[in-house]
Amino acid sequence: MNDFDTIKSRLFEREVYGYNNPLSCALAFAHSVSQQPDGSWVDVNYDNRGRSIWDPAKHLSRTVLLLRGARHRDSNLEDASGLLESARSGQSFWLKCRPESDNWWHNTIGGPLSLCQILVLFRDDLEDTGRNATLDILAGVEIGRTGQNRAWVSSINLLRGVLLKDLALVQAALKEIVDEVKLSDGPEGIQPGWSFHQHGPQLYQGNYGAHFLETVAPYATLLAGTRFEMSDESVEILTNLALEGTNWMTWGSRMDYHVVGRFISSPHRSRWESEKLVAPCEHLAEVNSDAREALLAFRDRLEEKREPGDDAPSGNRYFWRSDFMVHRATDRYLSIRMSSTRTVRSEACNQEGLQNYHLGDGVTLFSQRGDEYDGIFPAWDWKRVPGVTCLRSDEPLPVLSTGKDLGADLFVGGASDGDDGVAAMRSVRDGVSARKAWFCYDNILVCLGADISSYARSPVITSINQCLMKSEVHIGTPEGPAPFLHTDRLFGELPWVHHDGIGYLLLQQMAVDVRREPQWGAWKDINGNASADRVLRDAFGLWIDHGFGPQDSHYAYAVAMGVDVEQTAAMHETPPFEILENTSDIQVVSWSEGLTQAVFWKPGEVTVSDSCKLTVNQGCVLMLRQREDGLEVTVANPNQLSERIEIQVESGGTVRDVTVDYPKDGLAGSSVAVFVPAG
Repeated sequence: MNDFDTIKSRLFEREVYGYNNPLSCALAFAHSVSQQPDGSWVDVNYDNRGRSIWDPAKHLSRTVLLLRGARHRDSNLEDASGLLESARSGQSFWLKCRPESDNWWHNTIGGPLSLCQILVLFRDDLEDTGRNATLDILAGVEIGRTGQNRAWVSSINLLRGVLLKDLALVQAALKEIVDEVKLSDGPEGIQPGWSFHQHGPQLYQGNYGAHFLETVAPYATLLAGTRFEMSDESVEILTNLALEGTNWMTWGSRMDYHVVGRFISSPHRSRWESEKLVAPCEHLAEVNSDAREALLAFRDRLEEKREPGDDAPSGNRYFWRSDFMVHRATDRYLSIRMSSTRTVRSEACNQEGLQNYHLGDGVTLFSQRGDEYDGIFPAWDWKRVPGVTCLRSDEPLPVLSTGKDLGADLFVGGASDGDDGVAAMRSVRDGVSARKAWFCYDNILVCLGADISSYARSPVITSINQCLMKSEVHIGTPEGPAPFLHTDRLFGELPWVHHDGIGYLLLQQMAVDVRREPQWGAWKDINGNASADRVLRDAFGLWIDHGFGPQDSHYAYAVAMGVDVEQTAAMHETPPFEILENTSDIQVVSWSEGLTQAVFWKPGEVTVSDSCKLTVNQGCVLMLRQREDGLEVTVANPNQLSERIEIQVESGGTVRDVTVDYPKDGLAGSSVAVFVPAG
C-alpha cells in the first residue's frame, strides 16, 4: 500500500468510527426516510444566507451521517445500500443547488470541510460527474489567511491532494500547516508562553485555538510512518500548546469563559469548545510517549471521568502575550483577564458577542464545581462584569469591532513564580480611570483599586462577582454571621459576605450592594442569531458603589475560595495578609508566610519589614519571598519596553544593588527570578 492509500484508509476509518464521535444509526435512517425525492430536506432553508448559523450546513452534516451509517460495520447490506443511495441523492441536490452564505467562512471553510468528509466516505461509490464537481468546489479554496483559518484552508487542500494523489499539492498544503505549528513572532497563532491568538493579538484558546488542535493534531497519527510524517518538534509544540496552554485554561469539562471570545454569547459553548480537545489529546498521546499520561489525564477531565483538579495543573501562571493570569489548585480555579495597548479586549462578529464591551477590563471569574456561570450570560448585567470598574449608566454598551479594539494603557502585566502571582492594569474606559491590582496566594485573591476617578455623569461601580445563585447568602453583622434575607440592599459598611463556598472580605469602609434575585434576559440580547425567548436566572451579585464623580477613590477586598461561613468570619477578624500600601504610586500586600507582592506604578520604595526595604528605579510588578538563606525576587515589566530594572534590597543592615535584564522580543513581559543571598 502506498502512502496515499494508507492515508485514505486511515481517513476513512476516522470518518466512520471517529474519535469521540458515536454514530446514531437511528438518526441516519430517520434522515433517509425524511429525505425528499430530489435529495433535499423540507426543514432545511436552502435560501438562508446566515452568517453565524447557516441552515444549509445541516444538509451536508446529514449527508455525512448517511454515509457513516452506510459504511459502519454494524449496518447490514440492505440498510447500507439504502443509506448510500440517499447520500448520493443528497450530494446530487447540493451540487445543483450550491447554497451560499453571506459569511465567507461557510463558503470557504465550513462547507468544503464537510465536502472533504463526504468524498472520503464515498470512496469510489460516487459517479465521476459528482466526484469531479465536488473536487472542483474544493479546488476553489485557496491557501492563505492566518492562524487557524490558514490551517483549515490548508487542510482542505491537503485532503484534496490525497484524494487526487497529487504529491505536489499535498507537500505544499502540508508545509502551510506545519508552518503554523511554531511559536509565532506575530500577533496571531501559537504565542510564546503557549496561549493562542486569532483576529489580531486576541486570546482565543477556545474556538480558534481548540479548532487548531482539532485540525492539526490528528496529522500526527494520520501521517505516521509515511513520507509526510510530522516531525518530533511539531508534535512537541502541539503537546505544549495542549498541556501548557489550553490545559491551564480548562476546568474539568469547561473552558474558561475568558478564552472563548465572542462565543461566550452562545449557549453551552464552553463545554462545546472543550469537547473539541478530546481527540487531539488522544492523537498526541499515541505519538508522544513522554506526555502520554498527562494528555490522557487531560482527556479524562474533559470527559468528566476525573474531577476537575485531579492530576491537573496547580499553581499560578501568567500568559504575558495575552494579559491573562490563571491561579488554580485541586479544588478551585480563578482567572484574571486584562488588556493593554498590545492586546485586543474582545470582539463582536457575525452578531455574536454584542455585549462583550468590558470583557478585557480586568474581569475575574471564580470556579469550584465549574457551573457557577453556566447559562447566566443572557441575564447578566454586562455593566457589572466581575472585577470591572466602570460606569453604571442607562446607555447601551457600544458594540465592539472584530479584532481591532485594543486596551487603553501600556501598563498591564503580571509576575508569577509558578506558585503565586500578582497582576496589575491601569484601566481607562469611558471617562473612568483606575489603577487595579490583584494578589494571588493559596486560596485567596486580594483585589486593590486606587486612583479611581471619573468626570462622567453616571455613577461608578466595581463589581466583585455576579454568578448563579447556588446557596444561601450570609453577611457579617455586629451580632455575628446572619442570613441575607433581602433581595437587594446597599450597605454603608459591611465586613464580609459569603455565598456558595466563597467568602468576600470587604477590607475598608465602602458602599456595597448585595443582591440575590431573578434576572431576565434573552440570548438574542447578546447574540443576534439566537432565540429572543426571555430566560430567567437566579443570580447573586456583589459590587462596590463609588458614587458620582469619584476622585482618587479606593477599594480593597479579598476573595477566599473553599471556605464556609465561620471560616469567612474568622478570616475577616484575622486575615493572613496585610495591605501595606494602596495608592496611585504603589500597591503592596504582605502575607504571613514571608511573601510580599507589589505593584510599583513608578519608581519607589516599600518597607517590607523592620529589617527589609525594597527600592526600584521604575514601575514594575514584583514579588519578594523571604527565605532562610536570602531573598527570592520575581519581577516583570508591564510596559514590555524597558531593557532592565535596578532593584536595591536593604536587608539585615546590608544593601544590595541588583540589576535585572528583562527578557526581549516574544518573552518581553515574562517573569525573571533572581536570588539575593543573606548577609
